[in-house]
Amino acid sequence: MLRLFSTLCLVLMIVSCKQKASNNIITQDSLIGTWDMERVMEYGKDESEKHNPAHDRWVEFKADGTFVSDGTPFGRNQGRWKLDQGRSILIIDSDVDDDDSEWNVSLLDDVMTWTGIGHPRKENTTLIHRKRNP
Repeated sequence: MLRLFSTLCLVLMIVSCKQKASNNIITQDSLIGTWDMERVMEYGKDESEKHNPAHDRWVEFKADGTFVSDGTPFGRNQGRWKLDQGRSILIIDSDVDDDDSEWNVSLLDDVMTWTGIGHPRKENTTLIHRKRNP
């Protein structure tokens, strides 16, 4: 009986872990919507007051592959976006010159975290967004 109980517990743990892992799979569809910026971290230090002083920055990813963002102090931006799903990389192709970027992206429930790619400063910058309720 103890062996049956142990086997059942093991099976339940495996199923639970697989469900948790599948919930963290990032797809284009999981990014569609409006995301409010909650925090900006640079080199481990919270720099949100510098990069989002009015707490009004947001980005909207649309199903057609376009995005719009706005907020103080940088203002409105738009362009195209795509997700390299195999590597969990968000690619931003901005209409603003010199503002294209790539980010390692992770998603946990309604919180999306971006970490920059390609330059030491970018690689030490993390943006945390929360999905806005429809």
